Amino acid sequence: MEEELKKFLEKQTCIGCYNHCQLSNPNCGRSKIFIQEATEKFNNMKSQDKFGTRNILN
Repeated sequence: MEEELKKFLEKQTCIGCYNHCQLSNPNCGRSKIFIQEATEKFNNMKSQDKFGTRNILN
């Protein structure tokens, strides 16, 4: 699951500063909250997927 999360974070952009880095490779400390939010979103989407209601990675 770590690899799937990393791929998901690569598609997400940090809005903590003007750099707008990928959340998988942030350049500032402000990104922590956005990484946490994206991780929660990923986990929610994966839990929905277990029940066959949604598939986020395809």
